[in-house]
Amino acid sequence: MRLLAAALIVLASAAAARAETMITSLSTHRLQITSQFVGSEIVLFGAIERDAQTVSRAGGYDLAVVVRGPRAMVTTRSKSRVFGIWMNTDAREFVEVPSFYALLANKPAADLADLELRRRQQIGIDAVTVVTPRPGTNPGATPAFRDAFLRINRARGLYRENPTGVTFLTPSLFRANIPVVPNTPVGAFDVDIYLMSGGVVLARETTNFEVTKTGFEAFVANSARDHGLFYGLAAAALALVTGWAASVVFRRD
Repeated sequence: MRLLAAALIVLASAAAARAETMITSLSTHRLQITSQFVGSEIVLFGAIERDAQTVSRAGGYDLAVVVRGPRAMVTTRSKSRVFGIWMNTDAREFVEVPSFYALLANKPAADLADLELRRRQQIGIDAVTVVTPRPGTNPGATPAFRDAFLRINRARGLYRENPTGVTFLTPSLFRANIPVVPNTPVGAFDVDIYLMSGGVVLARETTNFEVTKTGFEAFVANSARDHGLFYGLAAAALALVTGWAASVVFRRD
């Protein structure tokens, strides 16, 4: 029994030695934005390394780059007519969902692997898991709220897929342009790179970058976060002064 266990360990070590590996790098790990920010891109470069004994892949390699923004709690509401007035009649809270999601690949998500594997790895918008702790009085409607959540974020450009977002420069060198949209949230972004072939994940690498505000906008945001009381008082005082100034300017004698 011990000999069998030792043999299995040796075989596993040999398989790991022959497995493909990746080396990846981002053009920057910190992107500073201002109020005039109109969008940008972060370039991901990578190389696939193979051991001399690694078997050749008849179908070639596929790559999926999954970018997820800071996690947040999001509420999706449904409106209905009540006595002729449109009102919020139902809602779902989705917890720990990515505020930004992007899939960059060399082919459509459905062609990379089956849905079960993609759900485990969160590859593709249709595979994104959203969890609600309170399904409400109508749990059967939750899938419709999930679809609405995904549809709204796609319309805002915060959830996106690009089946041509990864370019193979050579059979082992690749690059991808990660979009940073104008309404992107600030915070830490996780980047997962999956090397695949025949619907199987061969290797995975993880990196990250941060989006931060700079200039006067950063000063305001930091003040609101770190000195909430003084920020509130200053905002109230500014509103009073602005109202008084407007009354003086537009006063009719």
